[in-house]
Amino acid sequence: MKALLQKFFDYLRYEKQVADNTYQAYQRDIMQFEKYLMTYTAVQDFAQLTVQHTKDFLRFLKLQSGVTSKSSSRKLSALKTLSLYLHRYHDIPLFTQGVAFPKLSKQLPKNITQEQIKKLLEKAAEDVTPLGHRNKIMIYLLYVCGMRVSELVNLKVSEISFEENYIKIFGKGGKQRIIPLPAEMNQALLTYTQHTHRYLLTSSLSSGKQIERYSDYLFPIYYSGKIQPITRQAFWRILKEIAQKAGFVHTVSPHMLRHSLATHMLKRGANLRVLQTLLGHEKINTVQIYTHLDMSHLRDLYDKYHPRA
Repeated sequence: MKALLQKFFDYLRYEKQVADNTYQAYQRDIMQFEKYLMTYTAVQDFAQLTVQHTKDFLRFLKLQSGVTSKSSSRKLSALKTLSLYLHRYHDIPLFTQGVAFPKLSKQLPKNITQEQIKKLLEKAAEDVTPLGHRNKIMIYLLYVCGMRVSELVNLKVSEISFEENYIKIFGKGGKQRIIPLPAEMNQALLTYTQHTHRYLLTSSLSSGKQIERYSDYLFPIYYSGKIQPITRQAFWRILKEIAQKAGFVHTVSPHMLRHSLATHMLKRGANLRVLQTLLGHEKINTVQIYTHLDMSHLRDLYDKYHPRA
């Protein structure tokens, strides 16, 4: 089984060229399935698998591990991809055929108000150190551009056009989109790249001599002898700490800032096509959920403008 799994993972990485996050998620989910098979069944190779094994695994996740429908759906998606690969390239019978995805409850994305965004940025601005300046820019940019946290940490200086006020973002599957930058954000980024960015790449030797390094990463860190972009986990911790200092009683996630921008733009009259382009969604029905976010706002507009209200 392990040999075929390795071939499948190589197929994902080198032939399908899936994003790193997708690759890691598939790897975790499928290794969990393999562990389940080794622990609770007599299955020794994939040819022995049946649809019932897949159903039993999903039931086990729900009853024993309390896995949510959303996570269970993602794991089933990984198994269906594996099953299709094994069937197509190794003539192994499909072991997920007909297994239905769990019904997902329609949960509205959580968001925070514009006043809370202002509060968050003000708290971040209190730290006037170079790292504090970097942290504020990251939070500010994430909200202003509505990008994913993985897109934020991998941004490069060369992807910013300061003359034309836009930033180039490479999203899921390497798909590119252009996001206009407000003048204030553009100037903030210019100041950051001219001063703070250079500072983050400079270190001092015991002799007092300073070494200046170069990196195109917008938010670089120097770790284990090499320059690399700041990690998603590190940004999560930074955002959590600043939010707590700002008085937030609930967790503020990077994805929440993305949802908040979409909500605020919708309130200001942006249509779904604009949100689709801005957020980098392939299908418009992905952003249709935002039409249900704030019915009180719709009620106010109705009462204000409807001729018979």
